[in-house]
Amino acid sequence: MKKIFSVLAVVFAAACVFAVEWPQAEHGTDSISSYFGQNIDGRISQSIIFEEPAQVNSIKDGKILIIISDFDDDSSFFPSALGTSVIVAHDDDLISVYGNLDKESVKQNVLKKDSLKEGDVIGETGNTGWQKKRSSLEFQIIDSQKKTSINPKILLPRVDNVKDYTLSGLILRNKDGAFFDLRESRVFPSGSYRIYHTRNQIAVPYKMTATINGVVVDELSFDTIGMQGGKLYISGKKQYTAQDIYPREDLILCGDFMLTPGKSTLAINTENILGKTRQVSYVISIY
Repeated sequence: MKKIFSVLAVVFAAACVFAVEWPQAEHGTDSISSYFGQNIDGRISQSIIFEEPAQVNSIKDGKILIIISDFDDDSSFFPSALGTSVIVAHDDDLISVYGNLDKESVKQNVLKKDSLKEGDVIGETGNTGWQKKRSSLEFQIIDSQKKTSINPKILLPRVDNVKDYTLSGLILRNKDGAFFDLRESRVFPSGSYRIYHTRNQIAVPYKMTATINGVVVDELSFDTIGMQGGKLYISGKKQYTAQDIYPREDLILCGDFMLTPGKSTLAINTENILGKTRQVSYVISIY
């Protein structure tokens, strides 16, 4: 099993231009309990996690690559926290991962199969993963050629709306690790800073952009998650790890930049998968 994981080990990529079907029937705005890229126990989640128990179906024709039920076997890409999982290889180098399944339902439906058709029943959700109080699907899509974990929302059929995203509570952090709330302080010494805002508990933006006087100084993209040196990362001006993106339980990174002397307008923009944007800006003084 370890050998299979090493072949599939992840890093980063671009979006594919074809769609797949939803892995369960309920997939509206309130059907997702955690978006791709969210903070899960200090880790950047490669999954979308559904809200309610459901029957799980194959998103596309494919070959069953592996069925995981060994909780002692762990990897950075397919952690044992996924619980009982079915991993399916599709054309175009896609791999779909269906985690937190009921072991017996999977055994009955797919254990003796080597391939699946789109819509075939894989099993029922269970409580085999980290979701000890839930019975919901943890779902991932991977590009095995480009070695990336892809935001499933890119490939899944669009829903009419998505979870509303709140942009508030901007916090600056200097190179010494001190935090400054922009609602309380607007004057800072010049130097290197990172900016964060209050993390949403469910939603994650598709894109986050930091500008100074209208010039883009950093842009974080939550369309894929890569891996380097055994650590998952989100791409921006730098490769940001989980510790960078989520330095505290209540914050999410918006950007990294230098502030130089003078008055500047610092703005943060977020954009969701449907293109809806939000912006917060402050005029700050740098000495």
